[in-house]
Amino acid sequence: MNLEKISRRIANGLTLVVAAGLLASCGGSEDVNFVPARVLSFGDESSVITADGKKYTVNAIVPESGTPGTVDCVFNPIWNQVLATSYSLTFAQCPDSVEGSTPTSLILAREGATATGTRDIDFPQQITRQLAADPADGGGINSNDLVTVLVGVNDVVSIYERYKSGEISSAEATSLAEQTGETIASQLNRITAAGGKVIIETVPDVSVTPYALAEDAEGRALLGTLTSRLNARLLVTMDNDGRKIGLIEINPYLFAVIGNPAGYGLANVTDGACLPAYPLPNCTSATLEKNQDGSDATATTWLWANALQPNAGAHQQMGNLAASRAHNQPFSN
Repeated sequence: MNLEKISRRIANGLTLVVAAGLLASCGGSEDVNFVPARVLSFGDESSVITADGKKYTVNAIVPESGTPGTVDCVFNPIWNQVLATSYSLTFAQCPDSVEGSTPTSLILAREGATATGTRDIDFPQQITRQLAADPADGGGINSNDLVTVLVGVNDVVSIYERYKSGEISSAEATSLAEQTGETIASQLNRITAAGGKVIIETVPDVSVTPYALAEDAEGRALLGTLTSRLNARLLVTMDNDGRKIGLIEINPYLFAVIGNPAGYGLANVTDGACLPAYPLPNCTSATLEKNQDGSDATATTWLWANALQPNAGAHQQMGNLAASRAHNQPFSN
């Protein structure tokens, strides 16, 4: 094992120690100290690790392995991977994230999934399939499961594209976005009814993505409205009593970063870092754009990996927020 991996695992251990200390300093309780047996991740490509360890962000590579390089899934973790690692849990797609762990956690999210669709890959069907699967094969959702949910960006884009084509009006588009938020909330109820504890991130504001910046001002404004109305309906319709669901409102962080990029160590918050010839999930740290000064982009100094997906540095921060929320959430049965 190389020194970099050892250092990473030491850091993971320190994170757990700090989290335990914080809980102890708050008095600690059986509720606050919920420790999951596994993490179940539902949603779209933002939560996916492929069978060969690739992610829909800038992948880390084994040093000197060429272009695009051999992916090392331990590094540049995505948000749910950061969360799972904070509990010393791993996914089968990247079992080396925690040394000696058994990969019991499951990636149930699917690339291209929407929150409201009826395809096999979509969010409601992901839940249905997991609930119907034999527990002996990892199926079901129970009170020892921490369930992550991040979905909705693809819905916002789909609704907007329908508006652009003239199929629907802006008012109809807004109504569909609101219905999407309500649908996500109803699916959360299915998870909590089965006993799962949920960590959900609200939908990142699509109006500030590179995808939106290629649209005109009217289009960007509508994308912002669609995202905000989706999130608003999600928040008022989900059963957020603080005991079953831990909520992360990601957009205040996103707006702060975009408003002050240098303060967060970012050189670019408007473009995707990955070269078009290497679309996700095939983008690596060896296949990136250039900064204006001619230097290479990196996985941590550009906010976006492509037109819609966050870069690895943003995933790390999203994961830190999720881990902090989960470790301090007073979950109860």
